[in-house]
Amino acid sequence: MNGRGIAATSPLPPGIFGYLEGKEGSNPVVYDWVDGRPRRKPLAVAKKLLAEAGWPNGRHATTGEPLVLNLDTTTGGMGEKSRLDWLTRQFAKLDIQLVVRSTDFNRFQEKVRKGAVQLYYLGWNADYPDPENFLFLLAGPEGKVAKAARTPPTTPIHSSTACSSR
Repeated sequence: MNGRGIAATSPLPPGIFGYLEGKEGSNPVVYDWVDGRPRRKPLAVAKKLLAEAGWPNGRHATTGEPLVLNLDTTTGGMGEKSRLDWLTRQFAKLDIQLVVRSTDFNRFQEKVRKGAVQLYYLGWNADYPDPENFLFLLAGPEGKVAKAARTPPTTPIHSSTACSSR
């Protein structure tokens, strides 16, 4: 991050009530705790998980078909091509073929509403410094995880924090 920020290790950022510092607040699925700091797990861990899921070296274990994931996105502005090229290279490190499918915003919204996407990303800024503002889409009645898996998976501690923040 070139000293320009703090890498997120949980859904809640520093300074928000409920944020847990240190190892306790670090997502153990993504980070190892090494020398008192979070360290992203190495690619070898992701490759091992892919192999366990039946996709060793980015190929289906029985058919040999390549693992292809579709990233739906809207046509972007400056820097969008660089970001998409970077994402494609990151997936390639795992032997996953990323296909970028760019559409206009109205069609993109329709695809998301219908659940006709594999991967996508959207920007969002918190408008109020309250934990519920960060967690309401992950758990509870508004939660998208249980309804359509349209947001990142969460851990039990994040779910309980979301529900208790109300």
